[in-house]
Amino acid sequence: MASFDTETFLVDSTDPTDLVDVLDEVAGSPGSWINVEPDVDDSLRADVPGLFAWFSARGPQVPVATFVAGSGRDVPSVGLDHSTGRGAGDRLRDAGVIAPEGWSLRQDNPKRGLIWESGSLDVPTGPSLAVFLMEATALFCPLPTEGRFRVLVHTPLN
Repeated sequence: MASFDTETFLVDSTDPTDLVDVLDEVAGSPGSWINVEPDVDDSLRADVPGLFAWFSARGPQVPVATFVAGSGRDVPSVGLDHSTGRGAGDRLRDAGVIAPEGWSLRQDNPKRGLIWESGSLDVPTGPSLAVFLMEATALFCPLPTEGRFRVLVHTPLN
């Protein structure tokens, strides 16, 4: 079983520099991934308890975006787990939240979320991907947010 080092930090939507830097870093590190979610007051979360969560057709109350680095056989991908139901991709598009050039929507499922894949291993991350991850999760978050995001960086230990 692989072991991972996890780093957590907050980033403000007005200055995503730290998120941009870590996206670029993880993009070159196969087996690594990043989770981004709106920073909300944990006491406001109302998770579905026990067995009811298993049968629910919805994802988490606070949406989570995940960037996974590509490897020799897999292209980089972005996932968005949310609780907004069917047609989430259409709602993103209608709100003007569009994946950066080079990313194609491959899945829009109310239970498993949205998945985008890049067209190649060399897809740029940069500011446009950072802004997309923040805007998409903020759009689907039903709880009050302050424009800050939790970032969790997972890298394999060698």
